[in-house]
Amino acid sequence: MKRTFAALSVAIVVVGATIAYAIEDRTLDFPATYKAEFIKYYSGDRLLADQQTIALYANKIATDGVAKDGKLPSGSVLVAEIFAAMKDTDSQVIESILGRRIPHEFKAIAVMELRDGWGKQYPEDLNVGDWEFELFSPAGKNLGKDTAKACRECHVPLGDTQYLFSLEHLIAAAK
Repeated sequence: MKRTFAALSVAIVVVGATIAYAIEDRTLDFPATYKAEFIKYYSGDRLLADQQTIALYANKIATDGVAKDGKLPSGSVLVAEIFAAMKDTDSQVIESILGRRIPHEFKAIAVMELRDGWGKQYPEDLNVGDWEFELFSPAGKNLGKDTAKACRECHVPLGDTQYLFSLEHLIAAAK
């Protein structure tokens, strides 16, 4: 009887802990009109990915917010077009005369969206404010990747720049 009670108590604690840290699987919409409606604010080498380049876009809510006070408000959406860098016949990344990678194959589109309250569900080691992430194919199909962990781990250390690698570029482009 004592053994059954102890096992039941452990099971309840484990289930309770799982529920306390359950993360809602939000699915972001693909912003199909981003090329026409968003501002392109950066294009170049992708940081922390030495075989890729990136092109970044921001919606009007994001650009208006950073132009006003340097802050990204709820409703901000950022889009990242991710390209494989061009390689030579030995599979080495080719750099231009400027010392930069050359975009080649369009691989994916990452979307970041900021909404008030979205960050409350994440533990501290995955908390990037109220940002959510999603990864799409170049055609806009959701790739079903686990962005809750993968994207967040890279962005967590960037609290001083609102969890963005490119905040200064966005602010400059919004002026």
